Amino acid sequence: MSVKKINHGFISNGYGAALISPTASIDWLALPRFDSPPIFCSLLDEGLDYSFKIDFGRGAKFSRRYLRGSMILETRVKTGSGAARIIDLMPQSESAFMRHIRSDVPFRVSIKPTFEYGLINPSFYLRDRGAIFADPTGKQAFEIKFKWSTKITSVGRGEWIFEGGSGYILMLYSNDIGYGLFSKKGHVYSIPTEAINSTMKYWESTRSCCSFNPPAWAKRAFEASILVLLGLMYRPSGAIISSPTTSLPEIVGLSRNWDYRYAWVRDASFAARALIRAGFIIKGREILNFLLSILDPSRKPFNHALYTVDGGPPPSEKTLDWLSGYQNSRPVRVGNAAHLQIQLDIEGEFMKALETYYDMTKDAEYLMNSWWAVEAIAKFTERNYTRPDAGIWEERDTQRHHTHSKVMMWSAMHSASKLALELGRAEQHRRWKAVAERIREYTLKNSWNDSVQSFVSSFDSNDVDASLLEMPLYGFIDVNDEKFRLTLKRIERELVSDYMVFRYRKDFLGNVRHPFGLANSWMSRVKLMQGEREEAIKYLSRLIGCSNDLGLLGEHIDVQTCEPRGNYPHIFTHIGIIEAVIDITNSEAN
Repeated sequence: MSVKKINHGFISNGYGAALISPTASIDWLALPRFDSPPIFCSLLDEGLDYSFKIDFGRGAKFSRRYLRGSMILETRVKTGSGAARIIDLMPQSESAFMRHIRSDVPFRVSIKPTFEYGLINPSFYLRDRGAIFADPTGKQAFEIKFKWSTKITSVGRGEWIFEGGSGYILMLYSNDIGYGLFSKKGHVYSIPTEAINSTMKYWESTRSCCSFNPPAWAKRAFEASILVLLGLMYRPSGAIISSPTTSLPEIVGLSRNWDYRYAWVRDASFAARALIRAGFIIKGREILNFLLSILDPSRKPFNHALYTVDGGPPPSEKTLDWLSGYQNSRPVRVGNAAHLQIQLDIEGEFMKALETYYDMTKDAEYLMNSWWAVEAIAKFTERNYTRPDAGIWEERDTQRHHTHSKVMMWSAMHSASKLALELGRAEQHRRWKAVAERIREYTLKNSWNDSVQSFVSSFDSNDVDASLLEMPLYGFIDVNDEKFRLTLKRIERELVSDYMVFRYRKDFLGNVRHPFGLANSWMSRVKLMQGEREEAIKYLSRLIGCSNDLGLLGEHIDVQTCEPRGNYPHIFTHIGIIEAVIDITNSEAN
């Protein structure tokens, strides 16, 4: 059996998501939400092959693209006797997936859905021009309808042969079969022949607000990164998840496998800032609104590091031991135990996003309406900046005084003091500015290590990590400060290989193997701040060069093959590309 490589297209409708292979196999489909048990999940166990396959025979050649900046994926097929065109989309506001197909040649379709990660084998009921896969233990169902201009022949459970022709395959998940395609309500769902046009109009409208024009060498990567961020947003709430997948391994065959289908406060704050800077003010504000909706002003503002897409606490982490994992990378995890951690950097990242929103819009009314949150964050930060935490890298069962966390707590107070000044709140401005300076002095004193002549990742450490690159990016320290320059040289010496940046060399699970996409963009932006524009472009170009033909990247990159590692596509890497491209472009203008 051939091993599936992660080189998929990503599509979403703001509710669920799909990953589609270069040969048009749907290997991941999560409905009705990003964090729902996936209907197709062959990436987590190829032996069980829960997927939608479409077979045009040996020798078929495939090419693909997104249509006009939308999340509509076109796949073109060439065979020895003809050609085919597949258009895949997920209609807005429905738990559905559509495939529009025009083919000169016959092809075979194999549809093998599952429920509850393979625990429930669906019952199968053949219907005229369709089928129902029903949960024998409950009411949920996955239903299929065909409309085809020529003959369709059923050749087995979930298997059909289509003669050459044109039409569509409509798939719908319903949590109650009584609302399905073959029910009395079946007529209310999207009309497939109109869905392409309506979906295209949605994406054209969504993207019309952005007038930012990236340079030609970065245009595809920038536009793909914007598309990924918009596609990862959960439209009902404004939450943004970190990735549509779970348990794609950081290192194949080992246990670095996590569930990223949740809204991390840190990642969401980064995303809001990137979208706002790119001109997507409304989308960035939607993310801020979600974060404000989960903010607790009576204690730690963000009680959890991550939340479900509807703002609830994330589920406890568990392993699905019956699944073999991607290329036998066990365990497969659902839920994420990071929600048990105390992470003290996340309020600072939120405050920076709020400050960016205000800087871009001067929306004093929004800021005034959010002032209760600013005060709560400032109060908590002042009281707690000397506490240890789990930090940005979420090392388990360990708390340290992480330098990055202290810098972000400084950033929280710094942003609060600036915003207070903007609103004419002089007393709060003076008080918070003084607290920010106290945190800065405390951090500079304790994070510098004379014995290794650098800032270090935590006060008790001799090591550096890539998060130290954020010190000048947030304005905590001048990029040309001698101590930072020494730290940067050490990072380049220890964490950089061929213009690819590792976040660190080892952690509680042992040595790491692959560079970290976001760290490349951090390095690029730092180099730009130092006036080394060509070096900045080299770091960013090296990262972009490992994206696939659709411009997509994972959290980590295998430098030998350029394959993505970790969950895919990942918000961090694409946020980094957006911000670095903006900085490089703006440096040209100046």
